[in-house]
Amino acid sequence: MTTAAEALESRREARALRRYVRERAAGRAATEWVTYDDRIRAWTAAASEADATTSGRPWRRVRQPGEPWCAVLGRDLTVARDDALQAVFVALADDDLSGWRRLFLSADRDPERCLSDWRARGRRLLAAVSAEPGTSVGNLAGRFAARGMGKRSLAGV
Repeated sequence: MTTAAEALESRREARALRRYVRERAAGRAATEWVTYDDRIRAWTAAASEADATTSGRPWRRVRQPGEPWCAVLGRDLTVARDDALQAVFVALADDDLSGWRRLFLSADRDPERCLSDWRARGRRLLAAVSAEPGTSVGNLAGRFAARGMGKRSLAGV
């Protein structure tokens, strides 16, 4: 039986997954630099360091040097640290926005199901990639692998 804390953590991870896929489908990256706009009294995203520092407005860097950072979600590393999810996302090209859009539509409908399905798919991908090429052979294969060791071998004559 799952506890309330586990259910909340799962829900938080599902929301982070939905945000991650939405941003990737839109082709957006996390903002590293912001400037303060006096007219609207809010911090606004800057496209680059040069735009932020030369705009004539107060600016600040969101990402600190040496800080762990997700290229899509910024400080939220929920999806970036999940190897199973990253294995699924590696299969998609970065510029394939239609593929990311399909993923977003399914994650938007049911993020919890997508989280569990994509993690399972990622674990299968990682297991297939990390499997040793000769270990999945049956028990008798090692017995007959060497020449001249069979039942009717002439090596013993």
